[in-house]
Amino acid sequence: RLRPDPMLLFCTPFAPPAGCGRRSAPAVMAAPLVSRPSHDVTAGRPPIEWYPGHIAKAERLMTEVLSMVDVVVELRDARIPDSTAHPMLASWIGSRGHILALNRMDAAPAPSLTEWAAAMGAGGQAPVLIDAKKGGGVAELKREILRAGAHVNARLKRRGINPRPVRAAVLGYPNVGKSALINRLVGRRKAKSENRPGVTRGFSWVRIDSQVQLLDSPGIIPAKQVSQRVAYRLAMCDDIGAAAYDPQAVASALLEALVLAEAERPAYVRLDKLRERWGVPTDECSCGEEYVAQLAEERFTGDVQRAATTLLKDFRSGSLGRLCLEWPAEGQGEER
Repeated sequence: RLRPDPMLLFCTPFAPPAGCGRRSAPAVMAAPLVSRPSHDVTAGRPPIEWYPGHIAKAERLMTEVLSMVDVVVELRDARIPDSTAHPMLASWIGSRGHILALNRMDAAPAPSLTEWAAAMGAGGQAPVLIDAKKGGGVAELKREILRAGAHVNARLKRRGINPRPVRAAVLGYPNVGKSALINRLVGRRKAKSENRPGVTRGFSWVRIDSQVQLLDSPGIIPAKQVSQRVAYRLAMCDDIGAAAYDPQAVASALLEALVLAEAERPAYVRLDKLRERWGVPTDECSCGEEYVAQLAEERFTGDVQRAATTLLKDFRSGSLGRLCLEWPAEGQGEER
């Protein structure tokens, strides 16, 4: 059963897209995915939706709290750097210092990190690459926070006022690693951190040291509905609550996205580990449901739900290797 969630309140029941089923079904199957590079993985699948009321209230509170902040650290998921760009961020930041950080650099392949860093830098916002859980890049991020907030104490000094810690807020979607980052910066478990969306429920100040004070904030999804392309990618990476989507639909869409990405961007996605792990071929797969059904039949005694959740877990945990679902030129100009 799907549990209610205050941020994401319903999920449309799942039904496979028309023309998609098990390979043994007596029906004419579509061409293999690899021959359809423009295929939309969300087509024919239930929409991921949420009600805006509770979220709009959180956004208003965010605006009030940020009035006390000097620097905003925007945290994105390195596996989906474009989809985890919050559409409200520019209005929240205003004239404050802005630092962009790509978390989970350990989960994305090196070519994708290099290309995304170059593209973002060319756009005027070079990112800091970090691994919040293990601490990679965190020291560099702290230096960037101090640099971006240096003007605050310079102004106080001119007025003859003693310096104070730079106040920084860490913002991003649910489960992108905000609390894990704060715990790394503090050097101990200060912020509650779990690998599921929505653990941080309110705003809290955390003193890093005499130089930096951080605001831990709950992950906030946009009150305005994002495109289904973005919504599905957020679900694939566990960056929105599980009550918003059907695991079978998202797992099927994920498989299609991976197969298509491997064909177009092999430096970003290689499915060798997926094939080795489960022994189910992807080359002739016509749709994700077909693959999940075959995986269930061969490995999970026909339990499709278990096969779907296992596929999602394998992707999210890194068991399928370092993967990135987006590349800089992809999706430009599309509605978010």
